[in-house]
Amino acid sequence: MKNSIKDLIIIKDNFFEENIYKEILFDISRLKFENRFTTVHEDDKNIYQKIYFNVELNKNHFAVKEVKKILKEFGYNLKSHHHGYYLSTKHTEATPHQDTNNLNCFIYLKGLDLLNSGTGFYEKVNNEYVLNRHIGFRENRAIIFDSKIFHASLQFNEDCGTRYAMANFFNYEE
Repeated sequence: MKNSIKDLIIIKDNFFEENIYKEILFDISRLKFENRFTTVHEDDKNIYQKIYFNVELNKNHFAVKEVKKILKEFGYNLKSHHHGYYLSTKHTEATPHQDTNNLNCFIYLKGLDLLNSGTGFYEKVNNEYVLNRHIGFRENRAIIFDSKIFHASLQFNEDCGTRYAMANFFNYEE
């Protein structure tokens, strides 16, 4: 792979071209989002899943193809793992976690431009999660990061809103 992603966090505003972005907004307006707690595998029924609603996207979905094209322009040759649109609402606490894949390309799609509707990045210190970076929500903003960095929605804070996002999980191309 051309660029290393270990410990990497990239913020890219205006990730999608305007016409693609508008098509995605139309797409999410007509889809039925289902609660993740009821749709995830039995062995992955973490309580935090109750705050997320999603629509799975296959590898041939137009938005997935566009994400892969853009990441290739960044110099990443990645293999699709999992893609989806997500709707999340205010919740009561942070849920820091790592993902099982190599890279996450998380794109904010629709919501209010609020810091507390964004994403926090954490370090684990003495079995406690310590917030050390945060990225505010802005429509059409992508955060591309190493999935092994602990991260969580900031929607447990005051002054947050509901948000729609697109999560794209990738592994390295062998």
